[in-house]
Amino acid sequence: MKKFLCICLCGILAVSMVSGCSKQEGSSDKSSSTVKLGEYKGITYTPMSVEVTDEDVDAEVQSLLEAYPTMTSVDRAAELGDTVNIDYVGKLDGEAFDGGTASGTDLELGSGMFIDGFEDGLVGASKGDKLDLNLTFPDPYTNNPDLAGKAVVFEVTVNDVKESNPAELNEDFLSSYTEYTSVDEFMEGTRKQLEDYAQAQAESQKQYDIFTKVMENSEINVSDEDVQAYYEDLYDTYKKQAEAFGIELETMVGYYGMDLATFETQLKAQAEEATKQDAVVRAIAAEENIAVEDADREALAEEFGYETVEAMEEDAGADMVESYILTEKVLDLLVANAVAE
Repeated sequence: MKKFLCICLCGILAVSMVSGCSKQEGSSDKSSSTVKLGEYKGITYTPMSVEVTDEDVDAEVQSLLEAYPTMTSVDRAAELGDTVNIDYVGKLDGEAFDGGTASGTDLELGSGMFIDGFEDGLVGASKGDKLDLNLTFPDPYTNNPDLAGKAVVFEVTVNDVKESNPAELNEDFLSSYTEYTSVDEFMEGTRKQLEDYAQAQAESQKQYDIFTKVMENSEINVSDEDVQAYYEDLYDTYKKQAEAFGIELETMVGYYGMDLATFETQLKAQAEEATKQDAVVRAIAAEENIAVEDADREALAEEFGYETVEAMEEDAGADMVESYILTEKVLDLLVANAVAE
């Protein structure tokens, strides 16, 4: 899949962008939803600040330096935040279990990469120490269900203790991690990136605020059938994503901290909101005689790196392409007629 399927226009119609809008079949007369439009021209909005301060630039630079820390071996006991290099063997009932043995592994203490108790058990350890960590695997444990809830012992040898410090901003760092050759160029480039990001965020927020008011001004009635169709499209999309990762949908949504029932409830709410948004877009398009032209499809295919419109529509779906373009054109109309407060 190309990145087309991942785009989300300022959060508006995000659901339809993913689902492909198959229920709509590219035509408003296929839907039983109805819309009575309110005011959609002359909508007022408050512009978002796009100012980038020196403090913003400094914070961004510091964040980058912290993302690429220098690691230095230390002759002291390990603390949270330190990285230990370890060898370990995990044993169940005295026998090493599959996947529980490794050598020369770097582990940041406090990262949560290992089961509860493992990293905490290494706090206070020094280079050369050998420890037995008596731990219990969580239940459930999706990585290896056979270990779920089992008591085990990890025999750990600490090879090294290292502390991290932010990298130093110099030409060596720039040549390793950036496209810049001088600190001055890097600082100017960072400011430009922040300014571009601020402008993009402001534009997205403006579109969102304007469209939200248009939705509030309109009377929207969507049918259960349309909402259900949207829901089924979405559900199928997420299910295919899970299959692509080789896991069940319930397992995938569990990574986001929710069970399947909660996921389905939230998805149904998203489907209802997306159905309403799509109905408003199509109502405005009909009122303003806005249509999707071949030139629009060709421009979009070029923008997202497709060689032909046909390739784009085969990848993303013709209905999805139309919905995306129609949404952009309607938003352009709304923004062009909006008034900044």
